[in-house]
Amino acid sequence: WLRLRWRALRRLLTPDGFALASIWVQLAAIFVGSGLLILFMSLLIGDLSTSYRWFADPSSYADAEGWAQLVFGLVQVAFGLILFSFIISVLSASLEQLIERIKGGTLPYRKSGHLLIVNYNVKLPLILDEINLRAQRLDRTEDVVLLFPDRATVDQFCEHLEAERWRQLQIYVRQGDLLHWHTYEKLGALKALGLVVLAPEDEVDEFTRDNRNLKILTALINEQTFMHHLLERQAAKSPVKCSIELSNQTYSRDIALALTAVQGGSLFAVTTPGDVIGSVLARSMVDIVYYKAFFELLSFHGWNVQFVDPAAVGLEQRAPGVAFEQLMLGIQGGTLVGYSRLDRHGHFDLSLCPFGEPMQAHDWLIVVTRDQRKLRYLPPSASVESQADIAAIQVPSEIVHRRLCVIGSTWPVAALEHFIDQPSRDSLHAAHFDFDDPQRYFEPEFVASLRIEDYDHIVINLPDELGFRLTLLLLSASEADDPFLESIITVLTDPVIEELLNKNVRYRNTVLSHKLAAKYIAQLSFQKNLEKFFAELAMPSGVEFNLLNIGEHIPVELVTDEPRLRRLLAARKLVYLGAVGASRHVHFDDGHLAGARQLLVLGHGTV
Repeated sequence: WLRLRWRALRRLLTPDGFALASIWVQLAAIFVGSGLLILFMSLLIGDLSTSYRWFADPSSYADAEGWAQLVFGLVQVAFGLILFSFIISVLSASLEQLIERIKGGTLPYRKSGHLLIVNYNVKLPLILDEINLRAQRLDRTEDVVLLFPDRATVDQFCEHLEAERWRQLQIYVRQGDLLHWHTYEKLGALKALGLVVLAPEDEVDEFTRDNRNLKILTALINEQTFMHHLLERQAAKSPVKCSIELSNQTYSRDIALALTAVQGGSLFAVTTPGDVIGSVLARSMVDIVYYKAFFELLSFHGWNVQFVDPAAVGLEQRAPGVAFEQLMLGIQGGTLVGYSRLDRHGHFDLSLCPFGEPMQAHDWLIVVTRDQRKLRYLPPSASVESQADIAAIQVPSEIVHRRLCVIGSTWPVAALEHFIDQPSRDSLHAAHFDFDDPQRYFEPEFVASLRIEDYDHIVINLPDELGFRLTLLLLSASEADDPFLESIITVLTDPVIEELLNKNVRYRNTVLSHKLAAKYIAQLSFQKNLEKFFAELAMPSGVEFNLLNIGEHIPVELVTDEPRLRRLLAARKLVYLGAVGASRHVHFDDGHLAGARQLLVLGHGTV
């Protein structure tokens, strides 16, 4: 041991050893050397206090007396200046190194309760927008750590970092080897609130992108410390919100779920274009109202889905024996849509629209609300509705008839067939246009046929630049009040293009896929149980959003009073969520029945 220490000390005395040592070792060496010099020179100068004073304060040399103090004092002053210069040089170099490490993203993160996001793609700024909205709503600051694979990505992000855009976020940008656990450990993965792995943007194809993320996932789950941490948090009913983004290739999703599988579920949520977001986009092509409903509920701004402790709304005794519909009618400040509970394996489970079912001992409430703090429960007054009025309400079908035209194949549309009847599917197959030559989309004959065929909806499902151009072409050929404009739905990824179109007075309907996906990923980062909730609503089975056409599914005279309307719909096992006006926007708050065209409800529907 002594031999090793002596070797390290001898190396420190060499130029290479001193330069490569840490700042603390360098400073210690300088201070030890300074102390030894002061002691040695005190023997020549006369006393220790004078030696120190001349070393630290060169102006004191003016008090030197005699040739010994003049000569050796000058040497002492010179050494003092040199060693102080060394100290300044070491501190300056250390500060430069610290700044470079900050800019390069190599510093560790030592706090806890943060969100760790891995990789960069175009959805990241949109995800940060949503997290910022949540922090603003809660009036607090959120820590977000961004982990990128290289310095170039760090520099590019920092160059365009908009601090004013994300005022409620404290963003830490880091880089490291994404396939080594040490990188995640250094960034507090064991103390993080959530972990999000985005699909990398720099890979050329889906296979390579998926492989990159599957390697990251494998590196994480191979670390037993991390897996043990996830299982402990799961058992404590406070899971780490982990999610990973993959492509639409089914086997990639299956691999990720299998790698993170535990009894009764998975430790990671897997998001792909074809799952929840794909189904929402498909449903939006049937009716744009569904997109607007999901867009509102997935956002941290406005109305969204909250999991609420019954005691917080005045249900201390868990309302034993009270059926769901009575609880729903008594909730003030929002709409009760179901119960949240744990299954026997400790995983989150849902029961949506459980009419006739009382709340269980440990259930929480699933409520659509604007402000969770304003939720209250007041027992509803007894009221008996006319059976004739109840029977006049038709439960809507999940399968509808639509004459659809889809232009392009940028987003998968296979899920669309789950929501339309067979004649509509046959019509869709004949009206799905996917040309190899982009110029064919702009041929006058093709553009004219879109109007002549009188489609219910024309879905422009092209890459953003093509979709933008074709949409502008159709807009420019129409008057501002042309009913044809209502039929155009443009699927986009770029929010800038969406903003340009939405400011056009002729434009009506945009489906922004990346923004919708970003909202979904942001929601899962804070409420993991929302994965099952939105999967249930988006998939073509079970409980879903449905639209009641006023005058067709429900008589106009029944749509006048919100409390009575809720009771009538509850009698048909439907939960009333909001009214849809002429602008096709969903109003979740009361007071919008006048002039409404449709009602948005939640229920099992009919097939």
